[in-house]
Amino acid sequence: MTSIKLEYVKQYRDRTGKIRRYLRHTGSPRIPLPGPPGSRQFMAAYEAGLTTAETKKGRHGDGTIGALVTGFYQSSGFKNLAPSSQQRYRLVLDKFSEKDGHRLVRDMPRRVAISIIEEIGETTPGMANLSASVMRRLFAYAIKKELRADNPFSGIEPYKLGSHHTWTEDEIAVYEATWSIGTRERLAFDLLLYTGQRVGDVAAMRRSNLKNGVIHVTQEKTGAELDITLHPNLLRSLKACPANGLALIGSPHGRPMTAKGLSAFVIRAATIAGLPRRCIPHGLRKAIMTRLAHHGSTTKEIAAVSGHKSLKEVENYTAAADQTRLSRSAMARLPEEQSGT
Repeated sequence: MTSIKLEYVKQYRDRTGKIRRYLRHTGSPRIPLPGPPGSRQFMAAYEAGLTTAETKKGRHGDGTIGALVTGFYQSSGFKNLAPSSQQRYRLVLDKFSEKDGHRLVRDMPRRVAISIIEEIGETTPGMANLSASVMRRLFAYAIKKELRADNPFSGIEPYKLGSHHTWTEDEIAVYEATWSIGTRERLAFDLLLYTGQRVGDVAAMRRSNLKNGVIHVTQEKTGAELDITLHPNLLRSLKACPANGLALIGSPHGRPMTAKGLSAFVIRAATIAGLPRRCIPHGLRKAIMTRLAHHGSTTKEIAAVSGHKSLKEVENYTAAADQTRLSRSAMARLPEEQSGT
């Protein structure tokens, strides 16, 4: 059989083993291609998708915001981002390009830039902070391309956001009392707590990542590679839960879980345990760092588990634990005075 090769066509094998193909033109969403390659149905979808992508690409002239976004997607600055970060960038820039892509980059005044962020911040402060960060990066690229001399999004003050709740030792005990070792709910919990990783990284853990008493992790967000020693509690939980599939924590049928699915699974288990809504998976990452700090681990030791590149970030997580430990140490040094008779 003759093999047909077409530009921009990608393929992957889905969970059922079936090969699926799609058209992915730079800067455009992927378009499914039905039927076998070369078939009438396949070629019709390919030609239509290619025409749409080329039209979309060419509708913005040189010097426009739309052309700037398209160029940024092709830059090393964007391509070097982790896949999860690329998705967040596209969430902001695709919408910006769709709405204002026809405008000239040089005509973006600072007052409009501030208004864009403030409009988003009225309802979703977190998205406003993300948008400001992404737009600063985009216009830094514009300066590099000599499309303008200043960055209108620089210096916009971020919105203050509430931090994720750190699970208390009492809340951890309640969850453990509800879900015994051997349940999937307990295994998911122990993986999150005793590796200190983000939900997406825990969902991606495979049995092949275990070797000689450590688990190897490549963090999706930062690209950091970590070898984390298995705590006896986690090792006991892994041995008690029957192996099912390649993932360390998967569905009852052994299929891998997504980050969203794992997060929902743990939140549901915490709710059944009677814990408040503030007890979400990311709080377990903070809890293990707090626990490590209480037991005297140094900032560098904690960072070796969490994967944080900035020690200042670790200090933010462990400030309360450090304060308690240091105050206890300080008071222990104070000599006791003898009371008078």
